[in-house]
Amino acid sequence: MEAKGRVQGGNSAHRFYISSPFLGLKKEREEAKKLITHRNHAYGDSYGGSPEPLVEPCQRDVRASDHYILIIGERYGTRRPEHGGRSVTELEFEAAVEAGRSLHAFHLGFVPDVRIGIEREAEAQAALTAFRRRVSDHCVPVDCSDQKDGRSGWEVFSEQITDLAANSPPKTGEAALSATTAQRHYTSQELTKEPSKRD
Repeated sequence: MEAKGRVQGGNSAHRFYISSPFLGLKKEREEAKKLITHRNHAYGDSYGGSPEPLVEPCQRDVRASDHYILIIGERYGTRRPEHGGRSVTELEFEAAVEAGRSLHAFHLGFVPDVRIGIEREAEAQAALTAFRRRVSDHCVPVDCSDQKDGRSGWEVFSEQITDLAANSPPKTGEAALSATTAQRHYTSQELTKEPSKRD
């Protein structure tokens, strides 16, 4: 994954993959990117070059990340006939589950843009409902709806992304493997030192 964002945290910096249907959620994706990079983490997403990305590179980028963020509203997303009609977003989710990435789903209880943010076809609506159930089988989605205390769904979304970036779970991606390998190499070198030369 060509990680975006200014990463200054060394091994403490994390890579997040941001997954969502393309239409109607640009503002939410940009907010997530801003809050993640504010904590000196990096992100990747599907839409760097095209609103209709190729599935395989997207799945490869998911596997190269440490954490997977799913932003889902009232659209299922671009469906791929060659993948049984599943959306690119669902296929990315599958890759994250199979790779054992930490899953962080955000169900938006508001529609940012009613012109393009709602599925109109019954088949797509059914696919979205099934996808939401599938996501709930693997993690507890954050309900980003208007709250009784007066906070809007947008505020809940922003607060929860901020908290995730500030308190990231342990790494699960390739970066974690590289760090572990480096630590083992260092430990091995330490063990072969003469006693008088060890720290």
